[in-house]
Parts: sequence; structure tokens; C-alpha cells
Amino acid sequence: MAAKEWIEVMKYSPDNQYLAVGSHDDCVYVFKISVEGKYSLHYHVQYVHSSAVTALDWTRDSRFLRAIDQAYQKQYYDVIE
Repeated sequence: MAAKEWIEVMKYSPDNQYLAVGSHDDCVYVFKISVEGKYSLHYHVQYVHSSAVTALDWTRDSRFLRAIDQAYQKQYYDVIE
């Protein structure tokens, strides 16, 4: 699955196992990175944000992701679920 509009922000997790992507399609995509360096979609958030995702930040343990959109709405996601 790929973003339907352009990407605004990308952020690797502190443990370098995930890449979070925020898009202008109001979605967050989290890709898992394999040992071989291949990316696969691990987690997808849609229909939560009301505008483009403009900022992403990980917790130190790489479990939780904070996303902020253009309307300054802040959401937290547990990506290990």
C-alpha cells in the first residue's frame, strides 16, 4: 500500500526497525524493516486525522508513535500491537 498523495514527513524508529511516514492523504504508514533491509507495511492509520500529517516522533523504546496533523491534532499509536 502506498500513499495516495505526497509524503510530508518520514521518521525512523530509534531501534531502526520501523519507518513511519506521514502523508497528505491524512494517513500514517509504518513500515517494518527486515534484517535484509526490505520494507513491508506493518501498520496503517487512516480515517483518524482530519488533515495532512506534518510531524512524527517515536518513544525511545520504538513502541509508540506520535503524529500531529495540520489541524494540530495529536494522536498516539502503539505500533507493536
